[in-house]
Amino acid sequence: SRSNENPLTALVVDVSPVAWGDRDLRRTASDRQRKAAGKASSGQPLILEELLVSIQAFASAFVSLERDSALFIVAVAGNEVSVVYPRKDDLEAFFSSNESKQDSGKMQTLLIQGVAELVARAAKGVGEVHNQNTASNGAIASGLSVALCLINRFLVATNSGVSALHSEHAWNRGNADDEGVIAAKEVAAKKKASNKRARAWSPRTLVIQASDDRPSDYNAIMNCAFASVKHRVVVDGCFLRCDDTNASSAFLEQTCDLTGGLFLPLSAAAQANKALTEVLLSVFLPPRSCRSKLNLPAINEVDFRARSFDTGKSTNIAFVCNQCLSIFEE
Repeated sequence: SRSNENPLTALVVDVSPVAWGDRDLRRTASDRQRKAAGKASSGQPLILEELLVSIQAFASAFVSLERDSALFIVAVAGNEVSVVYPRKDDLEAFFSSNESKQDSGKMQTLLIQGVAELVARAAKGVGEVHNQNTASNGAIASGLSVALCLINRFLVATNSGVSALHSEHAWNRGNADDEGVIAAKEVAAKKKASNKRARAWSPRTLVIQASDDRPSDYNAIMNCAFASVKHRVVVDGCFLRCDDTNASSAFLEQTCDLTGGLFLPLSAAAQANKALTEVLLSVFLPPRSCRSKLNLPAINEVDFRARSFDTGKSTNIAFVCNQCLSIFEE
């Protein structure tokens, strides 16, 4: 039977050129050594082209799984953020006719084109910034903010102009005492009711991160997390490790835990030879309504320690600015 909710996903992908350039160099060196030893490539670490293939497979499967679904793709590269699907010129048309069938082929083409343009723009600006660490790591907070804005605009368009900020229950309840819903009902009463319009949307954000956290983005990411909790937007996270270390994203893990989403740090071996595609399809593709029936990875222990803005290290005791809430060890 069909679910009572339409899946709505905003996909945030980290394509920072510095991080993926480092992976490409490591992959080239590893393949050269294995070839000299008469061995085939291990497929480690994952390179950007393989990531995009996995994203294309996930996007195609997502729009094929449910006819009445909607997908946005936001790419993050260093300090640059861009909506690669739908493109800027097509956004208004997408919001106004969201029930139209999504073209999987066009989606794949725009993804490659948009990422190529964004990476080129970000690579050009890397040498122009003063803080190289900031430029090399993706602005995940900015990408997540854009994703939440797209979700809100989409929900406004599908709810006859009622803002998602009006009420956290505005999409599922029919409260006649609510002025915003009254306005929506007056418009909807002129149209023939259908089961398609009666079904609510189930919004979520999937963040695929490949670079380290930016300590200065902590407040912004937490604000996104609290906004997601208030408006019932689940945030899922997948951190792509470059090697066999235990590297992870404390910010993304905290956000996923607060919003009730999934968080999965993947080792380099778990990404190789199209394994990332399998993970995306088996773990992150199922809709929220099916998760209680599946054996999905759980978040057992979460490091809720804040990070110092000047050193980037996790700390238990620190000083907090009463104006901007910045955190400092000294």
